[in-house]
Amino acid sequence: MRFSVYQVSRKGGREKNEDRMGYCYTRDAGLFALADGMGGHPEGEVAAQLALQTMAAAFQREAKPQLKNPLRFLQESILAGHYQLLRYATDKSLVDTPRTTMVGCLMQGAAAYWAHCGDSRLYLVRDGLMLARTRDHSYTCLLYTSRCV
Repeated sequence: MRFSVYQVSRKGGREKNEDRMGYCYTRDAGLFALADGMGGHPEGEVAAQLALQTMAAAFQREAKPQLKNPLRFLQESILAGHYQLLRYATDKSLVDTPRTTMVGCLMQGAAAYWAHCGDSRLYLVRDGLMLARTRDHSYTCLLYTSRCV
């Protein structure tokens, strides 16, 4: 598997940069992921890091050299990250749970598989076109898709 990775993150006018990006690969599969801690909730940067680390650790543990069920892997690793955040909040006695968005893309064989939660997006660039592959999980998007806005 040959690929190039370019990562850019800017904190803009925010106090902290809560973006986390990463990738890991075997000779037959590659995982590319992004998490964006949610402002307004405690420790968004920790949430993003934990979610990303959880997914990457699962990939490194299970991709030997491919994943048996890529879609199940994505679903279960995102859910495992969620449970890690709940444990973290309990262990630290936090009143509110740290939160993050997440998008993961797994490339294996001639296919790409992806899953996401929140408003972090995945795009496919092909023939000079940028094609959205995900829709935001947000109240605004729900209103828009149900034609309420």
